[in-house]
Amino acid sequence: MKRAFYCVLRDIPLIEIWRDDAPGERRTALVENGLPVEIHIQRDAYWVLGEHGEGRIERKTPSGAYITPASGTEILLRGKTSAPEGAHIGFEIIREAIAEPGRIKPAEAALCETLEAVRCDKAALWDRRIAQMGLPISTKPLDAAFDAALAGESNLGDVVISFQRTKAGLVFDVDGIGDPFAINSVAATEIARLLRLYQVGAMVVVDFVSMESKAQRSDIAGILDAAAASDCRPFERTAINGYGLMQIVRARPRPSVLDHLFATRIAALSDETQALWLLRQVSQSSGFGPRTVTAVPPVARLLESPGWDDVRAQAVRMAGAPMVVVADEKATGYGHVHVAQS
Repeated sequence: MKRAFYCVLRDIPLIEIWRDDAPGERRTALVENGLPVEIHIQRDAYWVLGEHGEGRIERKTPSGAYITPASGTEILLRGKTSAPEGAHIGFEIIREAIAEPGRIKPAEAALCETLEAVRCDKAALWDRRIAQMGLPISTKPLDAAFDAALAGESNLGDVVISFQRTKAGLVFDVDGIGDPFAINSVAATEIARLLRLYQVGAMVVVDFVSMESKAQRSDIAGILDAAAASDCRPFERTAINGYGLMQIVRARPRPSVLDHLFATRIAALSDETQALWLLRQVSQSSGFGPRTVTAVPPVARLLESPGWDDVRAQAVRMAGAPMVVVADEKATGYGHVHVAQS
C-alpha cells in the first residue's frame, strides 16, 4: 500500500521593499501583500543616524556640550569631553534632529576620538539601512500611504480614530457608534498599525471610549499588544484607566513620518515638505517643455534659496528640462507643476 502525502496550504505573506527616492528626500516602505506596513523617510538636508562629522565646541554643559559643524546647525553632544570650548572634535549622530509642534529638538551626538577613515555619506547610509532588511526591492510610488497622515484620521466603518501631534506627543481619540468594547477592539488594532506604518516614537496617548469593566479594558490592551507584535520596536505602555486613557512610550532615534511631513506645524504641511513634493513632481514629470512650479510665496522663496541649489539642480537634471518657480498667494494644496508644450 502506498503512503498518501498531504500538503497543508498556508498563507505565506509576500514581503518586499518599495523604494521611492526623489531629490532631497528618500522614501522606502516595508510591504506585505501589496500594502505598506512601515514607511521610512530620510531627508538629506539633515544629519542622519550613524553619520560622522566634525564640529567646534561652542559651549560646554554639565552633561556634554553644544557643537557647531560647518553646516552651522547646532548639535548636542551627549557625554563629557576634556576638550576645551573652541576645540574641534569628531562626533557620531545617535539621534536625528526632530521637529515637534512649535520647536525643533537638535540632533544628538556621541564623541568620536578618531573618525572613520572612510565616512559614509547619506546615500550610503540609506542604502545600508535598506539592505539590512534583506528583502527584494522594487521602485513604486508611496503617495497613497500618506492619506491617513494628511487627513489626521482613519475611518473603519462606524469607528473613527483621530490623531494629532502635540508638544507632549501624539494623541489618538477614539469615537464610534455602538458597543464600546467593539469600537475599542477595532481602534486598538488600527492604532498599532498606524504607529508602525508611520514609525511613531516617544509619547503616545490613546483616549479610548470609556468602559466600566476592568476585564474589558485589559482585553483591549491585550488586543493592542497582539496587533503590535509584528512591530520589532520595543515599547512600554500603561493599563487603560477608568477614563479610557492609555500611554505608550517608544524610543525615537529618528523623526516619524508625521514629524517629517508637518515639522513644527500642527495638521499643516511644512514649507519644506511642500517644496520637496513639488520637486518630486518635477523630477518624475514627462515631456520636453519647461516645468513651471507654482507655490505659495514662502514655499517659492524656499525653492529659490541658495541652500536648495543642489536639490533643485538634481530635479532639473532628472526631468531633462528647465524649471521656473512662480509665487502665487492663491495657490491651492501644496502647489502644482505645469509642463509646457514645446
